[in-house]
Amino acid sequence: MYHTGVYFGRFLPPHRGHLYQIIQASTRCEKLIVVISDNRTQTEELCRADGLPVITYQLRKQWLAQQVQDMSHIEVRVLDETDLPVYPDGWPQWAARMREVVPEEISAFFVGDRDYDETLRLYFPGSAIELFDPTRTRYPISATEIRRDILNNWHYILGPARPFFSKKVLIAGTESCGKTTLTKCLAKLYNTSWSEEVGRYYAEHYLGGDETIYTDADFARMAYLQAEQDFQAMRTANKVCFFDTDAVVTDYYSELYMGHRNHLVEAFIDAEKYDVLLYLSPDVKWVADGQRLNGDQARREKLNSRLLDMYAEFGFADRIRIVSGDYTQRLDTAVRIVDDMLGLRQK
Repeated sequence: MYHTGVYFGRFLPPHRGHLYQIIQASTRCEKLIVVISDNRTQTEELCRADGLPVITYQLRKQWLAQQVQDMSHIEVRVLDETDLPVYPDGWPQWAARMREVVPEEISAFFVGDRDYDETLRLYFPGSAIELFDPTRTRYPISATEIRRDILNNWHYILGPARPFFSKKVLIAGTESCGKTTLTKCLAKLYNTSWSEEVGRYYAEHYLGGDETIYTDADFARMAYLQAEQDFQAMRTANKVCFFDTDAVVTDYYSELYMGHRNHLVEAFIDAEKYDVLLYLSPDVKWVADGQRLNGDQARREKLNSRLLDMYAEFGFADRIRIVSGDYTQRLDTAVRIVDDMLGLRQK
């Protein structure tokens, strides 16, 4: 049994192969330190080349720390090598930086690549080198392969990292456009999670059902609760997650009820959060449900234009896909758009 072991890598992203080696190593030492070795410039270049947002070391540390949070003898640290010569150069500097990050005496390094063996023995002569499954027989995957084909390698990605990689579909529109029903139908069809519209039940839960007493604070709280509910939905997403409205809609209703927009609500607006916006046209029959107020078709069209303008204002223009027609046509259109986004093809 080693006292202190080190398992290092870029973990770009962390996957089940990494986790297997971490758990294996953790059985061989009293304390295992997982070191994320990150070159910020390289990370940005690799992610951009693979069409991904930047997977920062903060995200990777968060994901790995969540994965092992109930294993007290495993700790996650970061080695910033942005200012060091690029691998395979810079080993002396890298070794010195490793000793700063891990000041404890390193009993053993656990590696999955034979290329590190000779050099680690040179710069850490007192440490054992343990080689684990270099041919990847149990989990035949690499982080590079995952980055290049996220959805087809979904089962290899660690659970805490999946919200980052899941596709996000926002469904929006004005009153009585079938948003809630379509959101649920899509989530069930794709066997995944969804986030419901907080505004539908806010007045009932917090205002005694009286929509005449909204305050600016209510709309700000509504936006916060919506964001929190969205976050929880993403935690259990299966490749794609569906969202019934967002903070733009909350801001739209603030304008409708209060006569002005709400800067606290607007702080929650983020077009980059979503891959596509399915915007439902008001061309289905208006249905009164006790909460809806704007059934006149001319009024519906006017409000629809206003909401579309707000989405454009907040940077959603290139994400908007207009969905119209009867309910069957809406579902078919939405499924086709989502299938294309996920790379699915019907046989």
